[in-house]
Amino acid sequence: MKVLIVDDEAYAVNALTNRIDWNGFGFGTPLSARSMAQAQSVFLNEKIDLLLCDIEMPQGSGLDLFEWVKAYYPRTECIFVTCHDEYSYLRAAMQLGSCDYILKPVDYNQLKETLKEIVQRIARREQAASRQRNDDPMPFHASGASSNNPYIASIIAYISVHLTEPIAIADLAEVLHLNPQYVMRLFKKEMGCPILQYITAQRIALSVRYLEETNISVTDVAVLCGFDNYSYFTRIFKRFTNETPLNYRKSARGKR
Repeated sequence: MKVLIVDDEAYAVNALTNRIDWNGFGFGTPLSARSMAQAQSVFLNEKIDLLLCDIEMPQGSGLDLFEWVKAYYPRTECIFVTCHDEYSYLRAAMQLGSCDYILKPVDYNQLKETLKEIVQRIARREQAASRQRNDDPMPFHASGASSNNPYIASIIAYISVHLTEPIAIADLAEVLHLNPQYVMRLFKKEMGCPILQYITAQRIALSVRYLEETNISVTDVAVLCGFDNYSYFTRIFKRFTNETPLNYRKSARGKR
C-alpha cells in the first residue's frame, strides 16, 4: 500500500514520515507533495491508498484536493492533519468522508490508532468483496433515472452496473471518450444534481434493499454498496432515511 503526505511545510512532511513506522502498518515509505497540483501529479502516476493532508495550502486547499480525489480515486482513504480547528473545516472534512481530523501538534498515538482502523477497513473491504464474488447472494441493481440524452443514459447505465464498486469519474469519462470535467458539468445540467450526489443516492437505495432482503451484516452492506468508511455510510444513510442502518433493518423486519 502507498501513502501520500501533502503539506506545504517541509518539517511537517518530515515529521509525519519519520515518526510513524509505515512499514509496520503495511505501507511503503511515504510519498510527498507541497501543493494540490503536485499531489494531483502523484495520483496520476501512483496508486495511493492513503492521503494525509493539510487544510490550507497554496493554490488549492486540502478540502479541494480530497474532493478531487473522491471523484477520481474513490478507494483512497484520507486523514486531515492541520492546525485549523474551525468547525466549518471539520464538518466539511467529515462530509467528504475523511477518516479522521487530527490537529497539530500531532498526537501520534491518535494517528496510530486511526491507521490501525484504516488498515482493518481495507482488509474488511477486500474480504467482503471476496465473499460477494464467491457467494453472489443477490444480483442487485438499483434503479435510476432516465434521460433522452445518449451520454446521460450511458452514464446512468455505467453507474448502475458498477454501483457496488468504487466509481472513478475518470474511468467513466474514458469509457465515453469525454473529458471528466465535461461529464460532471453535463450530468449536473441535465439531471439537476451533481453526479457524486446521484451515485450516493443510488447506493443508499441499494443498501436499503440489502438491509430489507438479506442477512448480510450492516458493515458488509456498507462495503458492498461502495461505502468504505462505515461511519460515513451511517451518517449518509441517516440523512436519507432519518434512521441508522441497524434501526432501519429492525423497523423493516418488524413490519413484516
